[in-house]
Amino acid sequence: MRFFTLRVHQVVIACCYLTCTWTFLLDQVQGAPPSRQEASSRTWSTYARSMEPSRPTANRDLPRNPTSQHQQTSWLDSLDSESVLVDNEATPITTVPSSCQSCLTGCCSSHQRSCQTWVHLDYLLGWRKGQHVPALVTTSVAGTDITDAGQLGLASTSVVLGNENLMDGPRPGGRIDFGRWLANGETAIGGRFYALSDSSSSHIFDGTTHSILARPFFNVVNDEQDALVVQFPGSDTGSIQVTSGASLSGGDIYLRQSWCQIGSACVDLITGYQFTQIDEQLHVQNTSTNQSVQSLEVLDQFDTRNVFHGGLLGLISETEGTCWSLTLLAKVGLGSTQETVRVDGTTVITDISGGTNTISGGLLAKDSNIGTHTQDEFTVVPEFNVRYIQHITECVDISLGYTYIYWSKVVQPGDQ
Repeated sequence: MRFFTLRVHQVVIACCYLTCTWTFLLDQVQGAPPSRQEASSRTWSTYARSMEPSRPTANRDLPRNPTSQHQQTSWLDSLDSESVLVDNEATPITTVPSSCQSCLTGCCSSHQRSCQTWVHLDYLLGWRKGQHVPALVTTSVAGTDITDAGQLGLASTSVVLGNENLMDGPRPGGRIDFGRWLANGETAIGGRFYALSDSSSSHIFDGTTHSILARPFFNVVNDEQDALVVQFPGSDTGSIQVTSGASLSGGDIYLRQSWCQIGSACVDLITGYQFTQIDEQLHVQNTSTNQSVQSLEVLDQFDTRNVFHGGLLGLISETEGTCWSLTLLAKVGLGSTQETVRVDGTTVITDISGGTNTISGGLLAKDSNIGTHTQDEFTVVPEFNVRYIQHITECVDISLGYTYIYWSKVVQPGDQ
C-alpha cells in the first residue's frame, strides 16, 4: 500500500467565453442639446443648424429696415453673430438614438463613467488540468500464472487505467461580473463569481473487456510489487469500477480605481478579496467471486478539497474604438489554501454460507492513512484575461474572450 503524503500539484484552468453585457445608464443625455459649457461655439452652432427647420433663403439685395418691429431675425443668425470663440478642433456631437456613436459620446464612454452600472454574463467553456492517477487497473497476457497476474514491473503486465490524467476535458460554466462607478467617475466597486459544471467519469472493466484483471499495489510486508486478482479464467470472476469527479467555483470582490492613460488606453488599479474552492474525488471499487469465498468487495475512497482565501492586486486596461473596445486584465491573488484530504476504505467478505465480515480499510486505504488530514499552504493565483467587446446598442454589448488562471499549490486525490 501507499502511505499518505500531502503532495501538491499545480492546477490550471483556461476559459474561453462569450459574453452579453448590459450597461444600465442611470442618466440619459442623448437627444438633449449640449450646454455652452460642454461644447464650443462652433459645436453648438452645428448642433443648432441641424435642428432648425429648412426655410427659404433671404434675398440679400432687398433693403432692410433695422428699426422695423416686424423684421424676423433667425435665432441661428443671432447665435452665429454672438459666437466669437471658435474651436477648430471641436467635433460635432451626434445624437443618433441607439447607435455606437451616441453611446460612446454619452455615459457609456470610459472617460465619462460616473453614471455607469455594468453586468457581464459570461458563458464559459473551461479546460482544467486533470488529476494524475497511478496505475489502478492492470491486465496480463494470456497464459500468465495467477501469482504474477497484474503485477507492475513484469513484461507480461500492461496498464489498463492509470499513469494518466483524469477529468481534463472541457466543461461548460458561467460567470457574472457586476459593479458600479461611483459619483466621481474615478472609483468603482464590483464583484465577480464563476463556476464550472461538476464533471465526473466512470470506467468499468470486467471479463468482457479483459480476461485477466487486477489491482496493483506495493506490498509493504514483503517489500515488493503485488496485485489483487479480480478476474482470472477458471478462478475469479469480477469487475473493477473507477469513478472520479471534480467541481470548481470562485469569486472576487474588488475596488477599481482610475490610475493613468497610456495613449488611447485607460489603465485602472484593482484590489480586493478573492476565494476559490476545488473539490475532487477518486473512488476505486472491485467485486469478485472465487472458489474460497462467495464474494469479495473492496472499496477505496480519496476525496480532496482546496479552499483558497486571499487578497488580489492587478491592472485593467481599456481601449475604446468607434464601435468596439478591448479589455486586458492582469492580476494576482496571494493567500492561503486549506488543503483537506479524506481517505476511507472498507472490505466486505461474504462466505459460502452467507455470513459477512466487514473490515475497515481497502486495498490502498489502510489504518496508516485513513482519516481526515488538513494543512495550510501559501498559494499564488495569477490570472490573465483578454476580452474583445462589440457595442451593439447603447447598453448592450457582445464580447469574446479568454481567461487563464493558475494555482501554484493544491492537493489532488491521485497523489494520495
